[in-house]
Amino acid sequence: MEQLTKKYIELLSSPGNASDHFWELEKRIKNDKKHPGVILEMKKSEAIWDIAIFIKKKVITIKELEGFSQELIDSVTKILNR
Repeated sequence: MEQLTKKYIELLSSPGNASDHFWELEKRIKNDKKHPGVILEMKKSEAIWDIAIFIKKKVITIKELEGFSQELIDSVTKILNR
């Protein structure tokens, strides 16, 4: 979410027509709402798959799983290597 906010600020702060910025921002927000880092229905039974999607979409990194069980990390790694 933080990365998206920074991109929006950059867009709005860039030189150019304010109305162009507005319409571009609206387009980006509409697309970003579908991004798993913004919204995702979480179910315990699908958590490993969701974590793998987060890593694949660069929402999180595999390093951020430090502190989780080795079993979870191995499962996510296996999914990513498919």
